[in-house]
Amino acid sequence: MRICVLSEYFYPDNTGGTGPVMSGLVRHLKDHHQDLEIDVITSNNLFRGAAAALPAREDWEGVSIRRLSAPSPKEKSTRHRLISNLVFTNSVLRTLLLGRRKYDLVLVVTAPPVLPMAARAYRALTGTPYVYLVHDLFLDMALAMNIVKDGGHRTRIMRNVQRKWFDAAARVVVLGRCMREYVGERYQVVREKMEIIPIPANLQQIHSRDHNTKFRQQNNLDGFVVLYAGNFARYQDFDTLLDAAAALRDREDISLVFVGDGARRGHIEKRIADENLTNVRLLPFVPENELNDMLASANVSLVTLEKEIAGLAVPSKFYNILASGRPAVAVVNAKSEVGYIVKEANCGVQVDPEDSENLEKMLRQLADDPALVKQMGINARKVCEEKFSRDYVCHQFYHLFEEVLQEHSRNQNSIASGQQVETQTTG
Repeated sequence: MRICVLSEYFYPDNTGGTGPVMSGLVRHLKDHHQDLEIDVITSNNLFRGAAAALPAREDWEGVSIRRLSAPSPKEKSTRHRLISNLVFTNSVLRTLLLGRRKYDLVLVVTAPPVLPMAARAYRALTGTPYVYLVHDLFLDMALAMNIVKDGGHRTRIMRNVQRKWFDAAARVVVLGRCMREYVGERYQVVREKMEIIPIPANLQQIHSRDHNTKFRQQNNLDGFVVLYAGNFARYQDFDTLLDAAAALRDREDISLVFVGDGARRGHIEKRIADENLTNVRLLPFVPENELNDMLASANVSLVTLEKEIAGLAVPSKFYNILASGRPAVAVVNAKSEVGYIVKEANCGVQVDPEDSENLEKMLRQLADDPALVKQMGINARKVCEEKFSRDYVCHQFYHLFEEVLQEHSRNQNSIASGQQVETQTTG
């Protein structure tokens, strides 16, 4: 089985986004399924940072990587990011068509958002089926947050194009039940065509351990630590977190620690300074090899999304929180995948976005009930081992690939049989 994976970010990029997710998935698939031949077409960009001095071609322990020079979409206007994405997508399609390899299947992700255009064109020209892995619905997220105005001519065009990408895909992989419902309703994708496959946690790197960590010592952290670690993106509801922090000033034993960077960092910094939120710490990203130590420093960890984003994204950080054996305090819509899991597995608490009063109440209760926090942490690790390990997720992908190729083979045989009958009839 020969597969080509299309993703803007890939190994050795471990700075965030789809890079480490896709690298881990591909590495595990290759290591555990020797019948797979995997090529990756990616860029030399890093998720955080400029283009890297990486070789254009590399054999990564049996995985063939082709890196394309591409303009970085970072720190630019929406128009320039779109142009950068289209340039990269065009380069990917050209590489696919000019390459000597023929593939049984293409796996394409939503980074950049227009990349499925290359997979669809390649299918039209060669008949090669593709699996569309939807990590984020960027257009819909931009519309939901009023970054892009709905109803315009360009929006209608993009929605129609997105629908064609869904229609042409052999399968659509979404990250949760909420996303499956949204894609089905908005883009009329039948449920039978969609598979729910979550982002796996790295259970080997991240494990449950005590709170006596290097991260706590280095940053003089004590007491009940409420941790948010990841991107400070515009799609996350930080105001609810900061409002709760303001109401928790009387609890010197509770501190909120934000680790990361992103578009909302300036807003967070301003609120901390303007309101003198001395119980909130703002810290930079930690290296990947210190991720487990940082996650273990928390008593509970935060996941948050704006209320409008339900069904459009599932935070990947959630699964590493579960792996760390810490309860998740999920400031998300109750009908989101994270909300469902938290309730079903009793591995944390769910709070509606913009409900800072309830968040404050929940954090007080958790800080005062270490036995409950401990049990929720045990539940978190347990559900992660059962449903979100790389073994489990990669098995789902491998089974999906087999299904797609079997269906494609049957379809090809049916077409060939029909053509033969037609030839005999006309002859």
